[in-house]
Amino acid sequence: MTRITFHLSQNGQIAAVDLSGHAGYAEEGEDIVCAAVSSAVQLTHALLFDVQKIPVDALIEEDGAHIRLTLPAQMLDKGQDAMRALRIFYTELASQYPDFLCIAQPVNV
Repeated sequence: MTRITFHLSQNGQIAAVDLSGHAGYAEEGEDIVCAAVSSAVQLTHALLFDVQKIPVDALIEEDGAHIRLTLPAQMLDKGQDAMRALRIFYTELASQYPDFLCIAQPVNV
């Protein structure tokens, strides 16, 4: 199961998103849930980093299937639309595939 955790700043803005684990919907290369999760985070990174020029910190660990995107504290406002859209997408995806995707309670940072 893929676990997704959003980290919130003191004022409730999304500061980071953490993804861990394999969805397990199908074999590697055939897993549509994993593909959807991966594609969405890649698109969000491209929007933040390449389009909006926000120097988002991206951690990618192949071992353990772990990805984390963190917005710089001084650019939280600028990155909120993309992070909120990502949260909406993942929430809807989790409702369709609850056995393979879990949205954890937000963590305050």
